[in-house]
Formats: sequence, structure tokens, C-alpha cells
Amino acid sequence: MSDKYIEDNVLLTVLKTLGKVILFLLFIVLFFVIGLFIGYSIIGDGNYWEVLNQDTWQHILDFIR
Repeated sequence: MSDKYIEDNVLLTVLKTLGKVILFLLFIVLFFVIGLFIGYSIIGDGNYWEVLNQDTWQHILDFIR
């Protein structure tokens, strides 16, 4: 009986930890996109949706190379 409880407790702990990691990664992506919007539209005086355009990123990569 106690082995089943321990297995359930370990599984629950693993699922909670995995959920926290996934939530953390989603927040990182969200804040990155918000930072791109702010940097491109406010600092760079561009349209904030253009930052998601593939041509914009190609221009940035060409500029770096």
C-alpha cells in the first residue's frame, strides 16, 4: 500500500516540476516577443508586427554576416 502511495507521490512531483519548467519556458518566449515588439516599435520607430516578418529577420542576419 505504501509503495503505491510513494509512486503516486513521485509521479505527482515529476508532473508538477515538468509543468513549472514548461510554464517558465512559455514566459521566456512571451517576454522575448514583448521585448522584440517594444524594441522594434518604440526604439526603432517601426511597425511592431513587422518584427515577426521573415524578411526583417533575413535583413538582420544579412547585416550580421
